[in-house]
Amino acid sequence: MKQLAERMRQFMMVPADNPELLKAQYRAFSRQMPLMYFILMSSTWAVAFTHIAVAPLWLTIGMPILFTLICVARVLHWQRSRRVDQPPERALRALRQINYLAFGIAIAFTSWSFLLFPYGDAYTRSHLAFYMAITVISCIFSLMHLRSAALIVAIIVNGAFIAFFAATGQPTFIATAANIALVSIGMLVILNVNYRDFARMVNAQTEAQRREEAQSRLLRMIDDMPVAVMTVEPDTLNINYANETSKHLIGQIEHLLPIKADALLGTSIDVFHRHPEHQRRLLANPANLPHNARISLGSEVLDLKVSAIMAGDGTYLGPMLTWAIVTKEVEAEKRIRQLAHYDTLTGLANRITFNEQMEASLAAPGDGPGLLFIDLDGFKLVNDTRGHRVGDELLRQVAGRLRTVGNDPAMTIGRLGGDEFAVLIPHDHTPALEQLAGRIIDALSLPYVLEHNRQVQIGASIGIAFAPMHGNTGEALLARADIALYAAKAAGKGTYRVFSDEMESKIQERVRLQAKLRASLQTRNGLFVFYQPIIDALTKRVTTREALIRWYHPQRGWVSPGEFVPIAEQSGLIDQLGEFVLNTACLDAAGWEDGARVAVNISAAQLGKGTIVPAVLEALTRSGLAPGRLEIEVTETAMLDDEHGGVGDLRRLRDIGVRVALDDFGTGYSSLTHLRAFPFDKIKIDGSFVKDAVERPESAAVVRAIADLGKRLGVTTVAEGVETEAHLNRVLEEGCSEVQGFFYGRPEPSARDAMAVAELNKAIAEYVVA
Repeated sequence: MKQLAERMRQFMMVPADNPELLKAQYRAFSRQMPLMYFILMSSTWAVAFTHIAVAPLWLTIGMPILFTLICVARVLHWQRSRRVDQPPERALRALRQINYLAFGIAIAFTSWSFLLFPYGDAYTRSHLAFYMAITVISCIFSLMHLRSAALIVAIIVNGAFIAFFAATGQPTFIATAANIALVSIGMLVILNVNYRDFARMVNAQTEAQRREEAQSRLLRMIDDMPVAVMTVEPDTLNINYANETSKHLIGQIEHLLPIKADALLGTSIDVFHRHPEHQRRLLANPANLPHNARISLGSEVLDLKVSAIMAGDGTYLGPMLTWAIVTKEVEAEKRIRQLAHYDTLTGLANRITFNEQMEASLAAPGDGPGLLFIDLDGFKLVNDTRGHRVGDELLRQVAGRLRTVGNDPAMTIGRLGGDEFAVLIPHDHTPALEQLAGRIIDALSLPYVLEHNRQVQIGASIGIAFAPMHGNTGEALLARADIALYAAKAAGKGTYRVFSDEMESKIQERVRLQAKLRASLQTRNGLFVFYQPIIDALTKRVTTREALIRWYHPQRGWVSPGEFVPIAEQSGLIDQLGEFVLNTACLDAAGWEDGARVAVNISAAQLGKGTIVPAVLEALTRSGLAPGRLEIEVTETAMLDDEHGGVGDLRRLRDIGVRVALDDFGTGYSSLTHLRAFPFDKIKIDGSFVKDAVERPESAAVVRAIADLGKRLGVTTVAEGVETEAHLNRVLEEGCSEVQGFFYGRPEPSARDAMAVAELNKAIAEYVVA
């Protein structure tokens, strides 16, 4: 019973969960309620008129007037409110009031009818029954959009009617009551069906309106989108919608189309395609979508993305195209690909692309490929002395010559970085590779005409390796070609070498030697400083002793400085090695009784980094040696490798009182330029001129010219490599100030190291004898 009562309560309530239904009900009542009140009043006054002669006036006149006033007030209320669109909250309150009013109206008019029933004859009573029937029908149909109110009226009026007339015992009235009961049941069914249909209709209209608003918002959004959008009829493929961006873009390219932007709608999508048959087949079937494509239209590129628009029931409504003019983007993508895969300076394949091509060639069936690893000889000098702009132009011309020589489409030419290039050949025919390497060296060694018609000349060294003999991976092949390149440079540059196992053994020996040298620098075992005297040519007094590094290897014995010093320079150990020599030489010189200076050689790799001056100051401070007793020797190569940084370091050394000498003068590039660039305290003439001066007049002339130049500049000149009395007499004749060589003394260890060196030499001698 409780559940039934709850269901009845909910059934009779005004639903508040559907705002649009509430508003629709209110609008319906604003039209129907005045009509209901008119039917009530007209019917009421008709009954009053038939009873005016038989019933009291308060029933026939007073009550109808009261009813009329109430109905007129309600009609005026509904006339005023129908002009205003009520919010859901007010509509809900009004509908709840209608429920209450329906209850009151049903009670009032039913009670009035029953009060009149005792008066009059059978005709007036029949009229009264008719009045109650038509009144309840009109009220129910007027209140049909609010099921609860209509039910209230039906239950109260018809319930009372049926019960009252059935109780009269009169057959006609009983039949009428039964008829009304059946009609009431039918009316209630119709009422419920109509109410449900009304609610569904309102919900459908609300949903349709919502969809329409959503579609309108979507269209406004699409119109305002920065992306061009078009839709197409699925049957004709005619454009039926285009947003503003589409029209704007069409305006930009309409010179390439047979239509104008204003005539876009209704035009076939074929205007974008020279051969539209494939496109028509694609768009006609939604199974082909989505689809992306880029099409060229004259000088422009269009990016098209086509998707299928489907209805809620799965029906294909047609294709939607989003498109854009991507000409600049395509050009940018090409540029990005170019930057990613090709060297920006030369246009050759970069390292990444070259390695990818090499791996692809290695993966292909058959032997090969062959690899030429090219390094430019003398490029760094041009780049440093002429500037990077000239260096870049030189690299571009080198790339052009490589393209000319390696014009086979099957070859891949790449710039691996700096002045390193490589050529990949799809075969391993050694004679052909060597011939190509020779042609490349010849081509790259010819003079280059640069800006202002200035010419420069460089060379090239090449290392050759080929698969599978020298490696099955790109990394291995490149490493072997690099080893061969190192061998070519060691052979004097301007040549090529094919990789061999012997080369790799030498490289491995260099690696082992580097490790041993690093260990010796950490422990100071096996490292010694020897000294060779420099003699004044007139007084025969020792003016300077040159400090020379020596290294004893446990397995190899004494290792030549010409072998381990380059290793130190290339491996970054030269600073440690240089500091060891500098500190040792200063400490030893501080104890010399004759007050001779000490000369220390400085590598090109130590200059230009801002570290040499602090190292010198520390060595002088630690040893207590006067700056004037330290002489720094640099080669012309050091001046060339880092002219600006190197000269700056040398100037700072000279400012603190350290003397600076130019070693191996005459063997480098533009020697006189260096004398002008820096005020050297001493010039050391390379020993090759001294040795040849005895037999070759031109070498003697060079010695004489340098000695005369030293006198004019006020610079001491030292003749190196004086090994015999003939050498000595010749350099004295040519005017050299000082001499150095085996004639006056070989390099010897300090007194502190003499015993240790003697023991090492004894061990070597015993090993040789054994």
